[in-house]
Amino acid sequence: MSDVLINAITESLKDTAVCIPILYVTYLFMEILEGSSRFDEETLCRYSRKVGPVIGGVFGVIPQCGLAGSAAALYSTGTITLGTMLAVFFATSDEMLPVMLASLSGKFAIGIGTIAAILAAKAVLGIALGYIADIAVKAGKGKNIHSLCERDHCECDGEEGSVYRSALIHTAKITLMLLVVNVVLSVVIGCVGIESLSGTIINQPVIGELIVGLFGLIPNCAISIIITESYLSGVLGLGGLFAGLLANAGIGLIVLFRTNARLRENLMIVLIMYVLSAAAGIIIHLVI
Repeated sequence: MSDVLINAITESLKDTAVCIPILYVTYLFMEILEGSSRFDEETLCRYSRKVGPVIGGVFGVIPQCGLAGSAAALYSTGTITLGTMLAVFFATSDEMLPVMLASLSGKFAIGIGTIAAILAAKAVLGIALGYIADIAVKAGKGKNIHSLCERDHCECDGEEGSVYRSALIHTAKITLMLLVVNVVLSVVIGCVGIESLSGTIINQPVIGELIVGLFGLIPNCAISIIITESYLSGVLGLGGLFAGLLANAGIGLIVLFRTNARLRENLMIVLIMYVLSAAAGIIIHLVI
């Protein structure tokens, strides 16, 4: 048990540390935006509705789970649309790309062309599903950075230059929460065992994608590793791979529940993610 805890803390510290710079830059941007007379959240959100999902889908494939956290924070303050945030969530590859690249010389190697095709498909699906979400769901109105600052008591209306301190306060609070959640989830996964979790994934049409989609919603980097390794070893099919990885937004959901005070809206977003991810996985399994 002690080894599991030590490993969980070590891995969680590394995963969380990687997210800190991009989260800080995101919060700093939002603080500067709050004081801008030229731009505001509503203006940027209009642009986001037009091209946001495209940008989110393209940048989402970068193996950096901090991007999903940044997208959640921007959505929670009304800076981007729901579709833009979900495009990042769906496209996020998290640990998938490193695991697949590491497999190139291993027992379960797949070609570099296959890896590129999977990344491209995730980006395209992220863009398409993002636009679908924006068209079908009207959410995100009435949000602004000021309400987030009030909840975090960052006192950003103080002296000149306080935006840097306010961004640091926001980042520190979200980082602490990410660390605690990651440690708890890592301990649970470590105790249950990756082999046991992989074994529960059913490689069958429909039921398999439905199960893996639920599994993918767990906000932890280890989940993308388990799903990817299960696919590489043949335990999981291509449809299951997409169902699980489309639903797995890394730290995105943790940041969303921390920064967006609307619980019902957050739960609705999780449901949308699950339904669209599972549906995409089922279609891929049946067609390919």
